[in-house]
Amino acid sequence: MPRIKKSSRNMTSIEPFQDNRTIGLFHTICKIIYLTCATNFWFEDMDYPAKCMKIYNATSRVVEVIVAVLIISDCGAFWTQPNLTEKQSNDRILLAFANGVSCLAYANVFYYKREIRELVMTLAVRLKKVCNDGTIEIMMLRTTFRYLSALFLVCSSAVFSYGMGSGIQALTTNATFTTVIPSWPDVEDRRVIAGAARIVHYIVWWIFMVRVTSVYSLILTCTIGIAHQFKNLCKYFEDLENIFKGSGSQEEKERKYENAFKVGIKMHSINLWCTRQTQLTGGLVFSGQIIVNVCVLGLLMIQMMYTERNLIAMMPIIFMALAILVGTGVFLWVAGDVTIEASLLPAAMFHSGWHNCTRQSSLRVRKLVTIAIAQAQKPVLIKGLGFIELSYESYVTIVKSSYSLFSVIY
Repeated sequence: MPRIKKSSRNMTSIEPFQDNRTIGLFHTICKIIYLTCATNFWFEDMDYPAKCMKIYNATSRVVEVIVAVLIISDCGAFWTQPNLTEKQSNDRILLAFANGVSCLAYANVFYYKREIRELVMTLAVRLKKVCNDGTIEIMMLRTTFRYLSALFLVCSSAVFSYGMGSGIQALTTNATFTTVIPSWPDVEDRRVIAGAARIVHYIVWWIFMVRVTSVYSLILTCTIGIAHQFKNLCKYFEDLENIFKGSGSQEEKERKYENAFKVGIKMHSINLWCTRQTQLTGGLVFSGQIIVNVCVLGLLMIQMMYTERNLIAMMPIIFMALAILVGTGVFLWVAGDVTIEASLLPAAMFHSGWHNCTRQSSLRVRKLVTIAIAQAQKPVLIKGLGFIELSYESYVTIVKSSYSLFSVIY
Protein backbone atom coordinates (compact mmCIF):
# COMPACT_ATOMS: atom_id res chain seq x y z
CA MET A 1 0.00 0.00 0.00
CA PRO A 2 1.20 3.55 -0.61
CA ARG A 3 2.54 5.61 2.23
CA ILE A 4 1.28 9.17 2.12
CA LYS A 5 3.70 11.90 3.08
CA LYS A 6 4.02 15.65 2.77
CA SER A 7 5.93 17.26 -0.06
CA SER A 8 7.05 20.82 -0.63
CA ARG A 9 4.55 23.61 -1.25
CA ASN A 10 2.05 21.92 1.09
CA MET A 11 1.18 19.29 -1.50
CA THR A 12 0.64 15.60 -0.83
CA SER A 13 3.16 13.05 -2.01
CA ILE A 14 2.77 9.30 -2.27
CA GLU A 15 4.91 6.26 -2.67
CA PRO A 16 2.84 4.32 -5.26
CA PHE A 17 2.15 0.65 -4.76
CA GLN A 18 3.27 -1.66 -7.48
CA ASP A 19 -0.03 -2.87 -8.94
CA ASN A 20 -1.75 0.52 -9.24
CA ARG A 21 -1.70 1.64 -12.88
CA THR A 22 -4.36 4.26 -12.21
CA ILE A 23 -1.76 6.49 -10.57
CA GLY A 24 0.31 6.38 -13.75
CA LEU A 25 -2.74 7.23 -15.86
CA PHE A 26 -3.74 10.29 -13.85
CA HIS A 27 -0.13 11.40 -13.48
CA THR A 28 0.38 11.28 -17.25
CA ILE A 29 -2.81 13.27 -17.91
CA CYS A 30 -1.87 15.87 -15.29
CA LYS A 31 1.60 16.22 -16.85
CA ILE A 32 0.02 16.77 -20.27
CA ILE A 33 -2.27 19.42 -18.79
CA TYR A 34 0.70 21.13 -17.17
CA LEU A 35 2.57 21.18 -20.48
CA THR A 36 -0.44 22.72 -22.25
CA CYS A 37 -1.56 25.30 -19.68
CA ALA A 38 1.04 25.38 -16.84
CA THR A 39 -1.42 24.36 -14.12
CA ASN A 40 -0.76 21.42 -11.82
CA PHE A 41 -3.81 19.27 -11.06
CA TRP A 42 -1.62 16.53 -9.57
CA PHE A 43 -1.27 16.25 -5.79
CA GLU A 44 2.54 16.27 -5.99
CA ASP A 45 5.02 18.78 -7.34
CA MET A 46 5.78 18.24 -11.00
CA ASP A 47 9.22 16.69 -11.54
CA TYR A 48 10.49 19.41 -13.88
CA PRO A 49 13.47 21.73 -13.22
CA ALA A 50 12.34 24.63 -11.00
CA LYS A 51 13.90 27.30 -13.23
CA CYS A 52 12.22 25.92 -16.36
CA MET A 53 8.87 25.75 -14.56
CA LYS A 54 9.18 29.37 -13.46
CA ILE A 55 9.87 30.56 -17.01
CA TYR A 56 7.16 28.37 -18.48
CA ASN A 57 4.58 29.51 -15.91
CA ALA A 58 5.24 33.16 -16.77
CA THR A 59 5.11 32.46 -20.52
CA SER A 60 1.89 30.51 -20.15
CA ARG A 61 0.20 33.41 -18.36
CA VAL A 62 1.04 35.66 -21.30
CA VAL A 63 -0.41 33.09 -23.70
CA GLU A 64 -3.51 32.90 -21.47
CA VAL A 65 -4.03 36.64 -21.94
CA ILE A 66 -3.57 36.31 -25.72
CA VAL A 67 -6.18 33.52 -25.81
CA ALA A 68 -8.59 35.67 -23.80
CA VAL A 69 -8.06 38.50 -26.29
CA LEU A 70 -8.97 36.08 -29.11
CA ILE A 71 -12.24 35.12 -27.40
CA ILE A 72 -13.12 38.80 -26.85
CA SER A 73 -12.14 39.54 -30.45
CA ASP A 74 -14.55 36.84 -31.66
CA CYS A 75 -17.38 38.66 -29.92
CA GLY A 76 -16.23 42.06 -31.15
CA ALA A 77 -16.49 40.84 -34.75
CA PHE A 78 -20.29 41.21 -34.53
CA TRP A 79 -19.79 44.99 -34.57
CA THR A 80 -16.65 45.36 -36.73
CA GLN A 81 -17.33 42.82 -39.51
CA PRO A 82 -20.61 43.75 -41.23
CA ASN A 83 -19.64 42.71 -44.79
CA LEU A 84 -19.64 38.93 -44.54
CA THR A 85 -20.97 36.17 -46.75
CA GLU A 86 -23.73 33.94 -45.42
CA LYS A 87 -21.21 31.22 -44.55
CA GLN A 88 -18.82 33.64 -42.85
CA SER A 89 -21.66 35.16 -40.86
CA ASN A 90 -22.70 31.69 -39.73
CA ASP A 91 -19.10 30.79 -38.86
CA ARG A 92 -18.83 33.96 -36.79
CA ILE A 93 -21.87 33.00 -34.69
CA LEU A 94 -20.92 29.33 -34.46
CA LEU A 95 -17.27 29.75 -33.43
CA ALA A 96 -17.86 32.72 -31.12
CA PHE A 97 -20.57 30.79 -29.30
CA ALA A 98 -18.66 27.48 -29.10
CA ASN A 99 -15.41 29.14 -28.04
CA GLY A 100 -17.19 31.28 -25.47
CA VAL A 101 -18.94 28.34 -23.80
CA SER A 102 -15.73 26.28 -23.86
CA CYS A 103 -13.83 29.17 -22.28
CA LEU A 104 -16.34 29.40 -19.41
CA ALA A 105 -16.14 25.64 -18.78
CA TYR A 106 -12.34 25.82 -18.94
CA ALA A 107 -12.27 28.64 -16.38
CA ASN A 108 -14.68 26.73 -14.13
CA VAL A 109 -12.34 23.74 -13.99
CA PHE A 110 -9.46 26.02 -12.97
CA TYR A 111 -11.64 27.60 -10.28
CA TYR A 112 -12.08 24.17 -8.67
CA LYS A 113 -8.41 23.19 -8.99
CA ARG A 114 -8.02 22.27 -5.31
CA GLU A 115 -11.16 20.10 -5.35
CA ILE A 116 -9.96 18.32 -8.49
CA ARG A 117 -6.61 17.54 -6.87
CA GLU A 118 -8.43 15.93 -3.95
CA LEU A 119 -10.68 14.03 -6.35
CA VAL A 120 -7.68 12.70 -8.29
CA MET A 121 -5.98 11.71 -5.03
CA THR A 122 -9.08 9.81 -3.92
CA LEU A 123 -9.62 7.95 -7.19
CA ALA A 124 -5.96 7.10 -7.76
CA VAL A 125 -4.91 6.25 -4.20
CA ARG A 126 -7.50 6.10 -1.41
CA LEU A 127 -9.99 3.80 -3.11
CA LYS A 128 -7.29 1.67 -4.70
CA LYS A 129 -5.69 0.92 -1.32
CA VAL A 130 -8.67 -1.20 -0.29
CA CYS A 131 -9.64 -2.93 -3.52
CA ASN A 132 -7.96 -2.79 -6.92
CA ASP A 133 -9.01 -5.59 -9.24
CA GLY A 134 -6.43 -5.89 -12.02
CA THR A 135 -8.89 -6.93 -14.72
CA ILE A 136 -11.25 -4.03 -14.00
CA GLU A 137 -8.33 -1.60 -13.92
CA ILE A 138 -7.16 -2.75 -17.36
CA MET A 139 -10.73 -2.26 -18.63
CA MET A 140 -10.67 1.28 -17.23
CA LEU A 141 -7.33 2.06 -18.92
CA ARG A 142 -8.59 0.77 -22.26
CA THR A 143 -11.87 2.69 -21.98
CA THR A 144 -10.01 5.87 -21.07
CA PHE A 145 -7.58 5.49 -23.97
CA ARG A 146 -10.43 4.85 -26.40
CA TYR A 147 -12.53 7.82 -25.31
CA LEU A 148 -9.63 10.26 -24.99
CA SER A 149 -8.31 9.25 -28.42
CA ALA A 150 -11.73 9.89 -29.94
CA LEU A 151 -12.00 13.26 -28.16
CA PHE A 152 -8.56 14.50 -29.24
CA LEU A 153 -8.97 13.17 -32.79
CA VAL A 154 -12.30 14.79 -33.59
CA CYS A 155 -11.45 18.11 -31.90
CA SER A 156 -8.13 18.44 -33.73
CA SER A 157 -9.76 17.36 -36.99
CA ALA A 158 -12.36 20.12 -36.69
CA VAL A 159 -9.75 22.86 -36.20
CA PHE A 160 -7.50 21.38 -38.88
CA SER A 161 -10.34 21.16 -41.41
CA TYR A 162 -11.19 24.84 -40.96
CA GLY A 163 -7.55 25.76 -41.60
CA MET A 164 -7.16 23.47 -44.58
CA GLY A 165 -10.46 24.52 -46.14
CA SER A 166 -9.64 28.23 -45.80
CA GLY A 167 -6.09 27.64 -47.04
CA ILE A 168 -7.25 25.84 -50.20
CA GLN A 169 -9.81 28.56 -50.91
CA ALA A 170 -7.15 31.24 -50.43
CA LEU A 171 -4.84 29.47 -52.89
CA THR A 172 -7.42 28.61 -55.55
CA THR A 173 -9.68 31.66 -55.40
CA ASN A 174 -9.42 35.34 -54.56
CA ALA A 175 -10.55 34.76 -50.95
CA THR A 176 -8.46 35.56 -47.87
CA PHE A 177 -7.31 32.95 -45.36
CA THR A 178 -10.14 33.27 -42.82
CA THR A 179 -10.87 30.70 -40.11
CA VAL A 180 -11.87 32.40 -36.86
CA ILE A 181 -13.40 35.78 -37.68
CA PRO A 182 -11.89 38.36 -35.30
CA SER A 183 -12.59 42.05 -34.77
CA TRP A 184 -9.54 42.84 -36.90
CA PRO A 185 -8.48 42.51 -39.68
CA ASP A 186 -11.39 42.85 -42.07
CA VAL A 187 -12.05 39.70 -44.11
CA GLU A 188 -11.30 41.64 -47.31
CA ASP A 189 -8.13 43.27 -46.01
CA ARG A 190 -5.33 41.89 -48.23
CA ARG A 191 -2.33 43.56 -46.67
CA VAL A 192 0.59 41.41 -45.51
CA ILE A 193 0.08 42.44 -41.89
CA ALA A 194 -3.59 41.41 -42.12
CA GLY A 195 -2.64 38.00 -43.52
CA ALA A 196 -0.08 37.53 -40.75
CA ALA A 197 -2.71 38.46 -38.14
CA ARG A 198 -5.10 35.82 -39.51
CA ILE A 199 -2.39 33.15 -39.25
CA VAL A 200 -1.66 34.23 -35.67
CA HIS A 201 -5.37 34.03 -34.85
CA TYR A 202 -5.49 30.49 -36.24
CA ILE A 203 -2.42 29.43 -34.19
CA VAL A 204 -3.92 30.95 -31.02
CA TRP A 205 -7.16 29.08 -31.75
CA TRP A 206 -5.14 25.85 -31.89
CA ILE A 207 -3.53 26.68 -28.54
CA PHE A 208 -6.93 27.39 -27.02
CA MET A 209 -8.44 24.13 -28.29
CA VAL A 210 -5.46 22.09 -27.07
CA ARG A 211 -5.81 23.62 -23.61
CA VAL A 212 -9.56 23.08 -23.44
CA THR A 213 -9.34 19.50 -24.70
CA SER A 214 -6.57 18.57 -22.24
CA VAL A 215 -8.55 19.96 -19.29
CA TYR A 216 -11.72 18.24 -20.52
CA SER A 217 -9.77 14.97 -20.65
CA LEU A 218 -9.17 15.13 -16.88
CA ILE A 219 -12.90 15.52 -16.12
CA LEU A 220 -13.65 12.68 -18.53
CA THR A 221 -11.02 10.42 -16.93
CA CYS A 222 -12.37 11.11 -13.44
CA THR A 223 -15.88 10.16 -14.59
CA ILE A 224 -14.60 6.95 -16.19
CA GLY A 225 -12.68 6.20 -12.98
CA ILE A 226 -15.84 6.57 -10.87
CA ALA A 227 -17.81 4.21 -13.12
CA HIS A 228 -15.12 1.54 -12.89
CA GLN A 229 -14.73 2.09 -9.17
CA PHE A 230 -18.41 1.16 -8.75
CA LYS A 231 -17.61 -1.97 -10.78
CA ASN A 232 -14.64 -2.56 -8.46
CA LEU A 233 -16.92 -2.19 -5.45
CA CYS A 234 -19.39 -4.73 -6.82
CA LYS A 235 -16.53 -7.20 -7.20
CA TYR A 236 -15.41 -6.42 -3.63
CA PHE A 237 -18.83 -7.24 -2.15
CA GLU A 238 -19.24 -10.37 -4.26
CA ASP A 239 -15.86 -11.65 -3.04
CA LEU A 240 -16.81 -11.25 0.63
CA GLU A 241 -18.54 -14.65 0.58
CA ASN A 242 -15.10 -16.23 0.18
CA ILE A 243 -14.42 -15.30 3.80
CA PHE A 244 -16.70 -18.16 4.91
CA LYS A 245 -14.87 -20.61 2.64
CA GLY A 246 -11.54 -20.03 4.37
CA SER A 247 -10.10 -21.50 7.54
CA GLY A 248 -10.90 -20.37 11.08
CA SER A 249 -13.81 -20.55 13.47
CA GLN A 250 -17.31 -19.41 12.55
CA GLU A 251 -17.06 -16.54 15.02
CA GLU A 252 -13.81 -15.27 13.47
CA LYS A 253 -15.30 -15.48 9.97
CA GLU A 254 -18.41 -13.56 11.04
CA ARG A 255 -16.33 -10.84 12.68
CA LYS A 256 -14.08 -10.61 9.65
CA TYR A 257 -17.08 -10.44 7.29
CA GLU A 258 -18.80 -7.74 9.35
CA ASN A 259 -15.67 -5.58 9.43
CA ALA A 260 -15.08 -6.07 5.71
CA PHE A 261 -18.69 -5.15 4.91
CA LYS A 262 -18.30 -1.92 6.90
CA VAL A 263 -15.17 -1.13 4.86
CA GLY A 264 -17.24 -1.65 1.70
CA ILE A 265 -19.88 0.77 2.98
CA LYS A 266 -17.17 3.35 3.58
CA MET A 267 -15.85 2.83 0.07
CA HIS A 268 -19.37 3.32 -1.27
CA SER A 269 -19.63 6.57 0.67
CA ILE A 270 -16.31 7.76 -0.81
CA ASN A 271 -17.52 6.80 -4.29
CA LEU A 272 -20.66 8.89 -3.82
CA TRP A 273 -18.46 11.79 -2.66
CA CYS A 274 -16.36 11.43 -5.84
CA THR A 275 -19.54 11.58 -7.92
CA ARG A 276 -20.65 14.77 -6.16
CA GLN A 277 -17.20 16.31 -6.64
CA THR A 278 -17.28 15.45 -10.35
CA GLN A 279 -20.70 17.08 -10.61
CA LEU A 280 -19.34 20.17 -8.84
CA THR A 281 -16.07 20.53 -10.75
CA GLY A 282 -17.27 19.32 -14.15
CA GLY A 283 -20.90 20.42 -14.06
CA LEU A 284 -20.26 23.38 -16.34
CA VAL A 285 -18.37 21.12 -18.75
CA PHE A 286 -21.33 18.73 -18.98
CA SER A 287 -23.82 21.61 -19.28
CA GLY A 288 -21.67 23.41 -21.83
CA GLN A 289 -21.49 20.32 -24.02
CA ILE A 290 -25.27 20.03 -24.03
CA ILE A 291 -25.76 23.70 -24.93
CA VAL A 292 -23.08 23.60 -27.63
CA ASN A 293 -24.50 20.36 -29.04
CA VAL A 294 -28.02 21.76 -29.46
CA CYS A 295 -27.07 25.22 -30.72
CA VAL A 296 -24.01 24.45 -32.84
CA LEU A 297 -25.57 21.46 -34.60
CA GLY A 298 -28.56 23.66 -35.42
CA LEU A 299 -26.25 26.33 -36.82
CA LEU A 300 -24.33 23.74 -38.84
CA MET A 301 -27.56 22.49 -40.42
CA ILE A 302 -28.45 26.07 -41.33
CA GLN A 303 -24.96 26.56 -42.74
CA MET A 304 -25.31 23.51 -44.96
CA MET A 305 -28.27 25.17 -46.67
CA TYR A 306 -26.06 28.01 -47.92
CA THR A 307 -22.86 26.07 -48.62
CA GLU A 308 -21.72 24.77 -51.98
CA ARG A 309 -21.93 20.98 -52.26
CA ASN A 310 -18.23 20.26 -52.68
CA LEU A 311 -15.65 18.52 -50.48
CA ILE A 312 -13.64 21.61 -49.55
CA ALA A 313 -16.70 23.59 -48.45
CA MET A 314 -18.41 20.70 -46.66
CA MET A 315 -15.35 19.33 -44.86
CA PRO A 316 -15.27 21.90 -41.99
CA ILE A 317 -19.00 21.41 -41.39
CA ILE A 318 -18.70 17.62 -41.31
CA PHE A 319 -15.71 17.60 -38.97
CA MET A 320 -17.23 20.21 -36.68
CA ALA A 321 -20.45 18.17 -36.47
CA LEU A 322 -18.44 15.03 -35.67
CA ALA A 323 -16.47 16.91 -33.01
CA ILE A 324 -19.69 18.10 -31.35
CA LEU A 325 -21.40 14.71 -31.55
CA VAL A 326 -18.43 12.70 -30.29
CA GLY A 327 -17.43 15.33 -27.70
CA THR A 328 -20.93 15.39 -26.24
CA GLY A 329 -21.28 11.63 -26.63
CA VAL A 330 -18.22 10.62 -24.64
CA PHE A 331 -19.24 12.77 -21.67
CA LEU A 332 -22.85 11.58 -21.64
CA TRP A 333 -21.90 7.95 -22.22
CA VAL A 334 -19.43 7.76 -19.33
CA ALA A 335 -21.83 9.66 -17.06
CA GLY A 336 -24.46 7.07 -17.99
CA ASP A 337 -21.97 4.31 -17.15
CA VAL A 338 -21.70 5.71 -13.62
CA THR A 339 -25.47 5.35 -13.18
CA ILE A 340 -25.52 1.84 -14.64
CA GLU A 341 -22.59 0.51 -12.59
CA ALA A 342 -23.96 2.07 -9.39
CA SER A 343 -27.34 0.40 -9.98
CA LEU A 344 -25.65 -3.05 -9.83
CA LEU A 345 -24.29 -2.46 -6.34
CA PRO A 346 -27.43 -3.48 -4.32
CA ALA A 347 -27.43 -6.95 -5.93
CA ALA A 348 -23.71 -7.34 -5.19
CA MET A 349 -24.33 -6.42 -1.53
CA PHE A 350 -27.18 -8.92 -1.32
CA HIS A 351 -24.97 -11.72 -2.67
CA SER A 352 -22.06 -10.87 -0.38
CA GLY A 353 -22.64 -13.84 1.95
CA TRP A 354 -24.55 -12.29 4.84
CA HIS A 355 -26.72 -15.42 5.11
CA ASN A 356 -23.72 -17.36 6.41
CA CYS A 357 -23.78 -15.40 9.68
CA THR A 358 -25.55 -16.93 12.70
CA ARG A 359 -27.17 -15.87 15.98
CA GLN A 360 -26.41 -12.29 17.16
CA SER A 361 -23.98 -11.70 14.32
CA SER A 362 -26.75 -12.51 11.83
CA LEU A 363 -29.04 -9.92 13.46
CA ARG A 364 -26.41 -7.18 13.30
CA VAL A 365 -25.33 -8.00 9.76
CA ARG A 366 -28.88 -8.15 8.40
CA LYS A 367 -29.58 -4.67 9.73
CA LEU A 368 -26.29 -3.45 8.27
CA VAL A 369 -26.95 -5.01 4.87
CA THR A 370 -30.54 -3.71 4.76
CA ILE A 371 -29.44 -0.12 5.42
CA ALA A 372 -26.54 -0.40 2.94
CA ILE A 373 -28.78 -1.79 0.18
CA ALA A 374 -31.38 0.92 0.80
CA GLN A 375 -28.67 3.57 0.39
CA ALA A 376 -27.23 1.89 -2.71
CA GLN A 377 -30.68 1.72 -4.35
CA LYS A 378 -30.82 5.51 -4.63
CA PRO A 379 -29.97 6.41 -8.24
CA VAL A 380 -26.50 7.87 -8.74
CA LEU A 381 -26.89 10.57 -11.38
CA ILE A 382 -24.68 13.15 -13.02
CA LYS A 383 -26.75 16.01 -14.41
CA GLY A 384 -26.31 18.72 -16.97
CA LEU A 385 -27.94 22.15 -16.66
CA GLY A 386 -29.09 21.03 -13.22
CA PHE A 387 -31.95 18.81 -14.42
CA ILE A 388 -30.92 16.70 -17.45
CA GLU A 389 -29.84 13.21 -16.36
CA LEU A 390 -26.82 12.31 -18.46
CA SER A 391 -27.16 8.89 -20.06
CA TYR A 392 -27.34 7.09 -23.39
CA GLU A 393 -31.04 7.95 -23.68
CA SER A 394 -30.52 11.64 -22.96
CA TYR A 395 -27.77 11.76 -25.60
CA VAL A 396 -30.22 10.60 -28.27
CA THR A 397 -32.80 13.12 -27.02
CA ILE A 398 -30.28 15.99 -27.09
CA VAL A 399 -29.16 15.15 -30.64
CA LYS A 400 -32.78 14.99 -31.77
CA SER A 401 -33.51 18.35 -30.13
CA SER A 402 -30.88 19.96 -32.38
CA TYR A 403 -32.82 18.89 -35.46
CA SER A 404 -36.08 19.95 -33.79
CA LEU A 405 -34.65 23.42 -33.22
CA PHE A 406 -33.57 23.59 -36.84
CA SER A 407 -37.03 22.46 -38.01
CA VAL A 408 -38.76 25.14 -35.93
CA ILE A 409 -36.52 27.92 -37.29
CA TYR A 410 -36.67 26.70 -40.91
